[in-house]
Amino acid sequence: MDSQERIDRAVALKPVPPGETPVAPLLIHYVAKIAGMTQAEIFRDVGAWRDAVDRAADRIGPFDMGFALWPTDVPFSEGLKHELPGRELGDEEMFQVIEEEVMTRDDYAEILRVGYPRWSMDYYLRLQPNLRPGRLSRGRMTLRFIQLAWRIRGNAKRLQKRGILPAFSGAGYPPFDFFSLARSFEAFSEDLYDVPDLLARACDASVEPIIATILQPLRINGGKRVCIYPMRSSATFISPKMFEERALGHLVRMVETFVGKGITPLLHCDANWTPLLPYFREMPRASCILELDNDTDIYRAKEALGDWMCIRGNLAPTLLAFGEVGEVEAECERLIREVGRDGGFILGSGCEVPLNAKMENVAAIRRVARGEGRSAAAG
Repeated sequence: MDSQERIDRAVALKPVPPGETPVAPLLIHYVAKIAGMTQAEIFRDVGAWRDAVDRAADRIGPFDMGFALWPTDVPFSEGLKHELPGRELGDEEMFQVIEEEVMTRDDYAEILRVGYPRWSMDYYLRLQPNLRPGRLSRGRMTLRFIQLAWRIRGNAKRLQKRGILPAFSGAGYPPFDFFSLARSFEAFSEDLYDVPDLLARACDASVEPIIATILQPLRINGGKRVCIYPMRSSATFISPKMFEERALGHLVRMVETFVGKGITPLLHCDANWTPLLPYFREMPRASCILELDNDTDIYRAKEALGDWMCIRGNLAPTLLAFGEVGEVEAECERLIREVGRDGGFILGSGCEVPLNAKMENVAAIRRVARGEGRSAAAG
């Protein structure tokens, strides 16, 4: 099989032969380590990052799905203040997002007054200290988003030459989750109790424009997968009842819209989703990829959703960083055997591969998925 067939079969919940488990650890920054580059180098130049991706594929073998978003574009697209290596941070430090109260409570009413698209552009201008509010700055910000979409197109083509599928070509948050981040968690939590109706109306008014915004880069780059980040509506942050009442409907609406257009949603679900897993059955069957980190029990996810939704994950970052290669291989084998049983599984990391992961541990992921046996070092 090629990568396209492996991923398609996983999404369709079809079984695969031994040695054909689709494999896609999340390698964003780690490629610099494989390529012998610094974080500052790959953040400074998209060409350097693309070269690092190529070297990583040469050294540890190509995976089935790869990340098509330049690391420098990641914090910008997330809509948060941030610091970058080689700029505010040291050359080998990880980029940092800064969660603070950029959005105010008054912005809910502003969204209802001017609409989400206009408000969103003005919000992004607040994150750019060198740009003043106004039409000219909105034009510059629009150009920046267009350039981002073209970079995704170039990154995707580079991956595809290696036989690697771009994981997604457009991304965004449901409104509940974006407002939680933009307001900061403490302020947003107060809003949920102080102005629940106003917040709900702002979310309702924003979901369709958010869908339209996510679709825009796909028109430029022709992508067939989108990433949705419901990262602040997990059980780590809110109760299952509040998730059902406040966040689930918009998430389902986004998924149904993309699926209806022939686009596969990747649901990037960091934090604890274990109590919420049954809710994912409200989404179209065999149409999404559910990405889990280690706060969610992936084996319980298999029990709850194995006949309904493709699951991707979820090797622990601590295992990749501090475990021995034999331990990594054993966990990969267990995931393939138990979560990959009857199909619907993509072997990957629990969110990002950490910068301190051992090279031999990362290489083991693909080797086990391809049925190439254990390394000599593992005995």
